[in-house]
Amino acid sequence: MASTAPQQADQLSDADQTVYTTAHVRVNDTVESLLRRLQVTDPQQLRQLSARADLRALVTGDPGRVVSAQVSSIGELQNLRGRLPGLKHLAGADDGACQWRQLQVKATPQGWDVQTVALTVQPQLRVASGEVHSSFFAAADAAGLPGSVASQLIDVFSGDINFRRSLHAGDRFDVVYRVYEAQGQTLATGRLLSAAFVNQGHAYKAVWFDARDDSNAAGYYAPNGDSLRRAFLLSPLPYDRLTSGYGWRISPIFNKPEFHKGVDWAIPVGTPVKTIADGRVVYAGWGTGYGKYVKVVHPDGFATIYSHLSAFKVHVGEQVKQGEVVALSGNTGWSTGPHLYFQFFVNGTPVNPLNIAHYSPKGTPVPAGLRQEFLAETAQSRDLLALAGGGQSALSASAQPAAQGASHG
Repeated sequence: MASTAPQQADQLSDADQTVYTTAHVRVNDTVESLLRRLQVTDPQQLRQLSARADLRALVTGDPGRVVSAQVSSIGELQNLRGRLPGLKHLAGADDGACQWRQLQVKATPQGWDVQTVALTVQPQLRVASGEVHSSFFAAADAAGLPGSVASQLIDVFSGDINFRRSLHAGDRFDVVYRVYEAQGQTLATGRLLSAAFVNQGHAYKAVWFDARDDSNAAGYYAPNGDSLRRAFLLSPLPYDRLTSGYGWRISPIFNKPEFHKGVDWAIPVGTPVKTIADGRVVYAGWGTGYGKYVKVVHPDGFATIYSHLSAFKVHVGEQVKQGEVVALSGNTGWSTGPHLYFQFFVNGTPVNPLNIAHYSPKGTPVPAGLRQEFLAETAQSRDLLALAGGGQSALSASAQPAAQGASHG
């Protein structure tokens, strides 16, 4: 019996032996370079597959996606599967389900069988907790919090917490958020569902609520149903360093006293600049001194100007929503270094942009008719948040509840 094993092995064709390989899509990949990393070496197959337009979608879009293949030991591709870029939210899916596409390639006697298959993925819930030591972003990174979720957290609490100037060592946060995973891969990070932040001993809490029959009610609320949306964001930037405040100063351009009608924030060229409120773009162009700038008018007599930009993301007449990127920061016009000059106007008069909170009323609370739905729909994320941090969460009894809506910057 033992003597037959070598004979059987000798009879196996090299082409019958399969190698299972995986590779990550890289920046500047081509179909051929990806296939070669998957150990496909057959020249004819490389030519055929590289010429196919449907396979080029594998190497476009976000890098890092995993592609798997079965390849014979002589370098011939047998089949291949890879996720295509993009994730589509399913309309009407209350659970946040999404659809993603997989490209499937199979070698057949008749040629290549190439199909795009749509697959549904349900979101998973993730919990993270952290403590601030040096900066919020450092704490978020240490907690393994995705960058997009960290940015959402800042947006949610920006009406109450000044993340640039009021954070202290020992401040804590807990978050519950969605993540989309399939076949061992993280496809995308989703929405922040609930969060708590203790800033200087004051506890702020938020939950996401999207009523089934009232899209206008969608937003973040305190657990008691008060809206966390404010008329204005405190800043158009994700982070900043104040270099010149509002008021009298010596002009860095003309070296003489002038009244500075806004604030300067040092920021690298190309940083996204967001409009602080809903409004309409009335100017996007060049101005003497301002360089490239955007002016947005807002309801009730308010207006904002964003200056020294490098590029525009909007055009005159366009309606913009709070938090929408209107431009990229730059160093144009009368500027001594990369920064954003930001102005805030009330009925045509410039006022100190650092006092925006005084002009930012609360949003509408959860309507009485949706109160029971609000409590039911947010129960899971509120419960998970309460368990975050192993008893040392931002919801611990040692923190004092804050009067949300007041500014503590």
